[in-house]
Amino acid sequence: MPYRITDACTACDQCIDVCPIQAISEGDPIYVIDDTCCDFEECLVMCDDDAIVPIEESAEHG
Repeated sequence: MPYRITDACTACDQCIDVCPIQAISEGDPIYVIDDTCCDFEECLVMCDDDAIVPIEESAEHG
């Protein structure tokens, strides 16, 4: 399941380098994950702010 980055993102750069398919990029003001996300989970593990959530979960919490 793909992920998205929430407003809790502090743009710390932890997630960008670990994504094996480079699906994460700088947004304004937080980072964004594009449609190529393939659920590798490296970004999820690296995010100290818990700002990366499954798209399914983010839809449930509005």
